[in-house]
Amino acid sequence: MVRTLVAACVAIVAIAGCSKDPQRPIADGYTLHGVVLDAGTGAPVSDVAVLIGSEGELEFHEIALTDVSGQFTLKPAPPTAPSHEVLRLSKPGYATVEVLVRSATRVEAYRYLLEIRLQPLAAP
Repeated sequence: MVRTLVAACVAIVAIAGCSKDPQRPIADGYTLHGVVLDAGTGAPVSDVAVLIGSEGELEFHEIALTDVSGQFTLKPAPPTAPSHEVLRLSKPGYATVEVLVRSATRVEAYRYLLEIRLQPLAAP
C-alpha cells in the first residue's frame, strides 16, 4: 500500500514538472531584449538588420529587424545564458557593429537586456 502511494506521488510530481503552464519559467533558454540607438542623438534606430553568429565563425544569419522603437527580441534555446553568440547590426548610413551577447545585462533569471549604439557615417 505504501509503495503504491509513493509511486503515485512520484508520478504526480513528474507530470507536474512537465507542465506547459505559461507561468512556469522556461529553463532551457533565455530571452534577450535589445534596443538600438543612434550614438550621436540617442534616438531609436528602426529597420536595423540584426544577425546572429558565433565567436570565431564567419557565417551570420538574420534573425530580426528593429521596430520603430529600435527594439528586437532574441529567444534562443539552449543555452541557458548568453555565451558564444555574436550579434552583427547593420543599416545603411551607420557603421556596422558586432556585439558579444554575453555583454548583455542580466535583468532576472533567463532575461537579458542589451543596448547597442550605432555610429552614423559621415555624409560624403
